[in-house]
Amino acid sequence: MSMPSPWLSVLIPFYGVEAYLRDCVQSVLSQSGDGIEIILVDDGSRDGSTRIANELQRCHPDRITLLSHDVNRGISQARNTALAHASGEYVWFIDSDDLMLPDAIPDLHRIVSEQDVDLVMCDFRVVRERTALKHVLRGERHRSTFSGASGRVLSDRDALVQGLMEKRQLHPWSKIARRRIWAAAPFPVGRVVTEDAAALPALIAGVRTCIHVPRTWIGYRQREGSALARFDAHKYRDVMSTVSEISQQFDRMGLQQPASHCAVDYFCLRMLASIGGKFDRGDAELRAQWLATLAAVFPEGVAGVLESISRRGWWWQVRRIRGDLRKLGLVV
Repeated sequence: MSMPSPWLSVLIPFYGVEAYLRDCVQSVLSQSGDGIEIILVDDGSRDGSTRIANELQRCHPDRITLLSHDVNRGISQARNTALAHASGEYVWFIDSDDLMLPDAIPDLHRIVSEQDVDLVMCDFRVVRERTALKHVLRGERHRSTFSGASGRVLSDRDALVQGLMEKRQLHPWSKIARRRIWAAAPFPVGRVVTEDAAALPALIAGVRTCIHVPRTWIGYRQREGSALARFDAHKYRDVMSTVSEISQQFDRMGLQQPASHCAVDYFCLRMLASIGGKFDRGDAELRAQWLATLAAVFPEGVAGVLESISRRGWWWQVRRIRGDLRKLGLVV
C-alpha cells in the first residue's frame, strides 16, 4: 500500500521537562524515513522546556510544528490539541520524558505498508538513571503490552480487549492508530492520572484490524516527579472515575467471550484494589466513594471475579488483590 505524506504524525505534548525534552525529540528526528511530522505542544511550561522547543523548531522547521497553551491545561488537553492539528494517516503519541528507540519508525512504516491495519501495538523497555540486576530480572529490558497472538493481523475485538486488559499496559505511546480512530477517542480533560486508560475503550471501538509487534519501540523513563509518583485524593478519584467508565463502555461494546469479560473485570478490580490499599482509611468520604464505585462496577460482588481469575492460574494476582481489599476491612 502506498502511504500518503505525511503518513505519520508524532505528537509530543510537554510541560516542565527541561531535562528530557531534547533527547525525546532527537530520538524521533534520528529515525530514517520521509513523510513524518512532529507536533510539539507546550502546555504552559515555566522552565527551559519552551526555549528548547523553540530551538528545535528553528533547526527543523520543515519537520516540527510548535503549538502553545497560554496556561497549563493538563496532559489530556495537550494531547487533544496536538491531535487536532495532526495530518498524518497514523498518529503516535510520545511522552516528552520518554525515548523512541532506534528503527522504530522504519519498522512501523514497513508494517502498515504491508498490512494496512488500523492499530499497531508495540512493546517497551524501562529507562532508569541506574539499572540494577533486580531491574533486569524483572524484565524491564522488554515489557510486553499484549498477551495475545503477536506478529499477525487480528480482527477479533474480544481477542484485542483480552490481550490489552490482561497486560494492563494502556498507555497511548504503545498504540499507533489511524488518526480518524484516535479522533473519536479524545482524552478526558481535567483528569490528572489514568486519562490514557479512559480513552482506550473508544479507541478499541473504532479498530477493525490490529497487530502486536513484539519489539521494543519506546524507552519508558522511570523518574521522580511524574504524575504517578505520589497519589492524593484527586488522583484516587480519577482512578475511580476511569474504572467506572471503562466498565460501562466495555459492557456496551457487546463482548462475546467470557475470557474478554474476565480480563476487563480483572483490570477494574486490580485498579480499585490497588488504590484501596493505599489511601488513608480515616478519610471517610474517600472510603465511601471507593465502596460505592466497587459496588457499581461489581453489583454481584467480587468473589466470582476472583474465582474466574484463579481459574486462569493467576493465584499470585488473587492473593495481592485480597491483601489490598483486607486493608479496607473487606474479607473475600
